[in-house]
Amino acid sequence: MSESEIKMRQAYKRNRKKWTIIQIVALVLLTAIALGSFLIYDRMNRTYYIEYTESSSIDYKVQYKENEFFEEEWLGEDREYISSLINTMIADFHYNLNMDTAGVGFEYKYKIDATLLIADKDSGKAYRTVTETLFPPTNASVKRSNSVSINETVSIDYNKFNAIATEFTTTYGLKNASSTLIITLDVEVLSSSEQFRQNNENRFSTSLKIPLVKETFGMEITSSVPESESKVLAYSGAENQSVFLILGITLSSLAFLLLLVLFVFLHITRNEDITYTARVRKLLKSYGSYIQRMNGEFCDEGYQTVLIKSFTEMLGIRDTIQSPILMSENRDETMSRFLIPTNTKILYIFEIKVDNYDEIYNTASEEPIILEENDPEAVAVEAMAQPDEEVVVETVSKTEEAAAEDTLENPADEGVVWPERFNKKSGNRYDPKRRKSPYNSKKNQDFEFEFEQNQSPIQKILGAIKRKTEDALRECKKYEK
Repeated sequence: MSESEIKMRQAYKRNRKKWTIIQIVALVLLTAIALGSFLIYDRMNRTYYIEYTESSSIDYKVQYKENEFFEEEWLGEDREYISSLINTMIADFHYNLNMDTAGVGFEYKYKIDATLLIADKDSGKAYRTVTETLFPPTNASVKRSNSVSINETVSIDYNKFNAIATEFTTTYGLKNASSTLIITLDVEVLSSSEQFRQNNENRFSTSLKIPLVKETFGMEITSSVPESESKVLAYSGAENQSVFLILGITLSSLAFLLLLVLFVFLHITRNEDITYTARVRKLLKSYGSYIQRMNGEFCDEGYQTVLIKSFTEMLGIRDTIQSPILMSENRDETMSRFLIPTNTKILYIFEIKVDNYDEIYNTASEEPIILEENDPEAVAVEAMAQPDEEVVVETVSKTEEAAAEDTLENPADEGVVWPERFNKKSGNRYDPKRRKSPYNSKKNQDFEFEFEQNQSPIQKILGAIKRKTEDALRECKKYEK
């Protein structure tokens, strides 16, 4: 195998390997991004049901006006209060929400209202309702947490609401009416799922009830949810998750098409040389313990050779005669021979080789044309094949010039000699010092034209070979430079 053939073979395999790796890397990246898109879509589209518990408390105190009976300015909880001594009230609302899952994000909002309710004692139906906001509605959000805590303080103008209720009941003589001031903390927990936004079960309220139009009274605290009762919150991902679904489907389609392209590429570019290498590697990997590689060729002189069709039969022969399997590969790595020699001078051979190597890499050349030694075309080829031969310069006399012209007039006698070449074996001479060659006369030019018109097929082939060889020589000289 020539050096150019080796380079062509290596370049072919190197390019095939490079493009295979590029396609595999692109396929892996597309597949990974597509899977990531599907996972993100699944996570964002999933609704999580999270258990949580709520608790609340209200701390309040009452401030009395200056009087001669009570020395302390503020009275604490769980007491009876005299309405005529009350100056103001302060209430501290506390709310806590705890979830069993961390890293949850959701929204919540809350507010504190004061509601004056005047209703019938027996039926409980309202005569009048007055609502006033003590703490405005507030929106808040939680990210990556498992708890919510609300702590707000409000001031309550007891005398204001008591005067409104007293005036209303006195004006209309409502002796069977009850008046109550209700201070309420209302909390609403929201998730990203729209169906749970409209569900009242995720609302929480705690209230402080203060009786009005009474000489003495006690306060009562109520809650909408019992302490430590578990509830369920629905939590889902963000919106526009369909973008990731479309992206995943698109990339999956591209990955599938690229996989088909890869299979087609590997099939088209897999020639017998690559198949040969794969078969040898597979045999060495599977049966490497049974094979002994040789550094050189096996001398089969004196042996009777038997060709085996499959390597499985070689394994059977090895097991039968208990002889090792020898392997030798030629220097070009185009043929491997597996041998089992026996004491009876029988040599079992299994071959793996590349049959049409020249056709694979387009290195086959035209078959050489064999010419006889004294053939005129052989003389021309020999002269053309020796371009670097030293040119002998001799002075050509007029007599020799005339003899040369006579020779050209009778080319069949002396053979065909290219005018621009000189061959030592022939008797012709060429003087490079002269501006005009004896072969460049008009007579000779006319003869050359007529000679080319009457050339035989062999002579035409020789002319083509001459031109190709000269082109190749010029390319070689450029390469050497």
